[in-house]
Amino acid sequence: MIVALEDNPDVVAVVPTLAGNLPRLRACINSVCASEIDGRLAIVVVWNDPRVERVDLGPATILEPGLNLGLPGGMNFARDSVTAPSLWIIQDDMTVPPTCLCALMERQDRSDHPAIVSPVVLNEQGIIPAKSRAGTVKPDGILDRWYPFEDVAPEALDLEVHLDWVSLSGALVRCDAWDAVGGMDPAFYPLMHSDVDFGYRVTRKGMTVVLESNAVIAHERNGSTPSLFARFLFERNTERFETKHGVVRLSEPEKTSESTKEIVSREASVMVVDFAQYAERYIGGTRDMISALEQSVAEHYQHFLNIQSQAVALEVQVHERDLEIEQCQMDSQDAISRLMASRSMRITRPLRFLGSLARKIRRD
Repeated sequence: MIVALEDNPDVVAVVPTLAGNLPRLRACINSVCASEIDGRLAIVVVWNDPRVERVDLGPATILEPGLNLGLPGGMNFARDSVTAPSLWIIQDDMTVPPTCLCALMERQDRSDHPAIVSPVVLNEQGIIPAKSRAGTVKPDGILDRWYPFEDVAPEALDLEVHLDWVSLSGALVRCDAWDAVGGMDPAFYPLMHSDVDFGYRVTRKGMTVVLESNAVIAHERNGSTPSLFARFLFERNTERFETKHGVVRLSEPEKTSESTKEIVSREASVMVVDFAQYAERYIGGTRDMISALEQSVAEHYQHFLNIQSQAVALEVQVHERDLEIEQCQMDSQDAISRLMASRSMRITRPLRFLGSLARKIRRD
């Protein structure tokens, strides 16, 4: 049953908007509304883009922070308005089938009561792609392996593998676990590796995170993130994660007094310069590649012209040889014709006839 946020829901689906694609957002919300659940489900949309006027999204409650908080900041912002025991994290570039939430809830209700239950994504062949949904972290805080380790059918997925984190796209999270680690870190702005950091902090607190192969979502990977920006964020936030967790501390760092908005504002302002420098290096590298390619093409073209010139010269030589052979054949034919018409050939013709006749008689 879909209820309003203030009507004591059992689960709240939170959708932080990441891009201004309204049709995609509506498709996402519609799929959440179609969820088959015995309990009460509320939907919250964090309207991250203040430039875009909010629209009616049916039963969804819309929260407006006034700036783009990204995924982790948007989730923290929404958590302050949620009283339900569980959060269902929905990205606006994904859709869910009606049975997804029920499968997640059933898994979370088992005796081990995992803090996070994450669904899987299937490719066109019905297979869970390798390195798509979870991972492990080395003891020194360095990212290790991504899970599944190889492409695998849903029924063959090993659900007993120890995981340090799971993808949060479509994940069901216990709010007590959320609060125990202080929510998501908005410094992983706007989204890349924010789920890795959150899941790792959850498991370091002794809680478990799991995948549920019976829960499936459709997710457009990096659907809200341009490819160059996604590459930049991956490198930047990987370094941030390993810097944050890779240093052995005698005690936990003091909690910052900064608000989510203050952290996001700082990170966004710094990111503008960082990304501009990254893009400039990328463009410079691309220019170098283009220059090297142009030089290689020019060298190969010159080589082709040289070969073509040699081929033309050979054709001329062959043609000259053909003319010489033809002339020799004509000269030979003329010589034979003159010989056959000569006086000596006429005088010796009877003798040659008798010689030929004698040879024939001897053979017989």
